[in-house]
Amino acid sequence: MVFSRPPAFPPGNVLFRRDGIAYELVQDLGPGSHGERIVLALKRDRSGKDLGRVIVKTLALPVLTRATQEARKRLEEEVQLATFLQHPNIARVHGLHEVRGALHVIMEAVSGRSLESLLTLAHGRGRYFSESFMLHVGAQVASALAHAHGRRDTKGQPLHIVHRAIDPTRIRVKLSGKAKLMDFGLASAHLPGRRTVRVPRPRGDAYYTSPEALLGEPEDARSDLFVLGLVLLEFATGRHLLNPPDLLPREVWARLPEAERERLGHAIGRAQDVWAEPDMGEIVLRAATFTPADVAKAAENLSEPVRALFLKLLRRNPAERFASAAEAEDRMRKLLHERDDYGHARAAAELQAALEEAGEALAAEEYGARRVLHPDDISTEPSPGSCEA
Repeated sequence: MVFSRPPAFPPGNVLFRRDGIAYELVQDLGPGSHGERIVLALKRDRSGKDLGRVIVKTLALPVLTRATQEARKRLEEEVQLATFLQHPNIARVHGLHEVRGALHVIMEAVSGRSLESLLTLAHGRGRYFSESFMLHVGAQVASALAHAHGRRDTKGQPLHIVHRAIDPTRIRVKLSGKAKLMDFGLASAHLPGRRTVRVPRPRGDAYYTSPEALLGEPEDARSDLFVLGLVLLEFATGRHLLNPPDLLPREVWARLPEAERERLGHAIGRAQDVWAEPDMGEIVLRAATFTPADVAKAAENLSEPVRALFLKLLRRNPAERFASAAEAEDRMRKLLHERDDYGHARAAAELQAALEEAGEALAAEEYGARRVLHPDDISTEPSPGSCEA
């Protein structure tokens, strides 16, 4: 990793200036996926006016080592890929800026709360968000995936984008009820002039990974749909399909034919080379053996139409899932239509009620630039009175 310790510059220091705008460090949010450091920065114009916040991926380039060259390549590819992703439910990448000794990728900092934060809130208050809220978020993320999966280059060739790292931290819900999918930094794609980008093996969270990826098989757009199903099922029920409380690995393993045990043994070895989770064997075993009955059990407290949705999303065989993200979005929007067209306004009201019940501050604090910010409090919206649209 390029940064083994926190950056030397304290909060309030200017990271860099670009087009007359100073990017001032607010908070270090930790390491990224490619050796970079992720920070929250405040934009100020020449007069010192607050122009809102952005996320900056900062890669120090003290010497050109193989590791820093690879990290630079990955960040440049992330910015190039972002030029093809223009969708209201995908967080924006604003560009790349290089100064002596550092490379900076400037990204939208989406306000609101992550699904991880909202799931923690739900656990704390003893009940989950409504099925309608979950479907509302899911439909927006499916729309974002449909856009990404269908993108083509300027010559009309498909880019074959697969996000590969969807998890509850990368889906955020704004106070308006609008959801956004974050961070295509681990995506695979066929960018113009390059055979492919990203290392072929996946590196997202093992618990939010498709069975085919865990078993060392090819991924495609339907892999993202499976993982979206995992995230939404957990958000709706608190249950994770790949980490059930009643899993007895030894009994499951003993029931497998010898040839299947040998195949899974090889898959577990490969997975342990990619992920660091101590229970990788159990995760791979579960991914290779769960059944529709397991999905139905995890979703047993949900309505029949929503159970049917998860039974389609969470199939081990990709060919048995929805054929596309657009098809999954259409199913979720039809379910929402049957619920009196639950939309942004009702989602915003449900979110606000949940936050108030939990005693959390709402929009009144959202623009506080000098207080220490939790990662779920970051925002790119300008302060009231700002000239930025």
